[in-house]
Amino acid sequence: MTEQLLDGFLDGHAHAVRAAFETGALTPEDVLEATLARIAAADPAINAMAYVAAEAARAAARASTQRWAGGTPLSGLDGLPVTIKDSIHAVGMPWRHGCAANRDLPDSTVDAPPAARLREAGAVIVGKTTMPDFGMMAAGVSSLYGITRNPWDHSRNPGGSSAGGGAALAAGIGFSSVGSDIAGSVRLPAGHCGLVALKPTQGRIPHLAPSTMRSAGPMARTTDDVMDLYEVLSRPDDRDLWSLAPDTEPPTRDALPPTGLRIGVFAELGYGPEVAAPVRAVLGDAADALRDGGATVSAMPPVFTEDAHRALDRLFQVRALAELQSIPVERRELVHPVIRQWCVPAAQYSATDLARDTEAVARSADTVRHACATYDFVIAPVIPVVGFAAGACGVDPAEPLGHCGFTAWFNQTAQPAAALCFGRADGLPIGVQVIGPRFADRAVLRLTKWLEARRPFSLQWPRPAAETTGGRQ
Repeated sequence: MTEQLLDGFLDGHAHAVRAAFETGALTPEDVLEATLARIAAADPAINAMAYVAAEAARAAARASTQRWAGGTPLSGLDGLPVTIKDSIHAVGMPWRHGCAANRDLPDSTVDAPPAARLREAGAVIVGKTTMPDFGMMAAGVSSLYGITRNPWDHSRNPGGSSAGGGAALAAGIGFSSVGSDIAGSVRLPAGHCGLVALKPTQGRIPHLAPSTMRSAGPMARTTDDVMDLYEVLSRPDDRDLWSLAPDTEPPTRDALPPTGLRIGVFAELGYGPEVAAPVRAVLGDAADALRDGGATVSAMPPVFTEDAHRALDRLFQVRALAELQSIPVERRELVHPVIRQWCVPAAQYSATDLARDTEAVARSADTVRHACATYDFVIAPVIPVVGFAAGACGVDPAEPLGHCGFTAWFNQTAQPAAALCFGRADGLPIGVQVIGPRFADRAVLRLTKWLEARRPFSLQWPRPAAETTGGRQ
């Protein structure tokens, strides 16, 4: 098969690749080699890959080729190249958590649940993607990896903390990626990079260490590919004590028409950065599409009457400081200075301060939950602005998570929230969120798929100049 045809498969949908595997027109080895070539062409400019596991991936692709030839693929993901975030342990791969202080840690000797599920499904893990220090920055900036850039515009940020996963997918590296999300970290890169992503109901996708607010989450260029990855990742794992029992609802790829649904439009937090006009316009376009589809769509009043971010930010500062203090004293200067400076005040917080902030965050989560309860689904911005500079640590560097208000509260409420590109401005994608009640992950993805089909434009993914002319860098 020609290089140009292979590039076409990489830029297409996973179902077309599976069909080619079934007929023998294409093998997982073919697709892997094309993916490694795509990495060589695209990654020097975007810096999305933290580690490329070429030989392990080739072994996995050979085994998958044999299974497809014998008519015994393990799943719909069998043979498909995927990536995983640096923070996800995978046997034989480095775990650095985005931090230069961890540069010399030994490779992982255990597969975290997402990596284990991918291997069981026959997916080809091509490598790991970049992230900021400790995952505590909603941007693609790291003391270890440097700056990860948005493929749509290299002067712009891909978002974070699953920064490399977002940039890699937008550049055509892999068909899906596993990120993790504690305040928006799969949805934010999806918003910056034009992708689809899901922050699941807490416990629906097992992960380590167990957490009531952080989840692993699927990312891809299409809702169908996110659905495929979700079905694999959501299998239970006893190592995560919050792991939910299997979902008894039969999986389906059918879109969910909004006829008769009550949809809330959540565009006012009541604090934080004002939603920029282009973002508000795109959210309005999504609301109009749902209304035209038969939904009752209503604007929600501001959810908060005070700055609810303060208590939540202090909890994140404490989390970051605990990780900083786990690093040998002589290596702490290697941590990104923005993270070090941001978490310094946490050393002065008392145990009672922590208890009060925990209670305040729980009350705020109840406020959000109550505001959403009137509706079947809610739509909201992903980020309030149209991106920011590649080297910036956020909208406000003093608060690296300060622009995450529209995403972070759904980690606290445990509700599933998907991100989808529904507009553009200044050459950059603009995303919207689709949020549903707890345990309605599949319904959220089905409504997201319905909206995806009503997107008022088609995405032409950015590619390196050498590839668009048929050559290789």
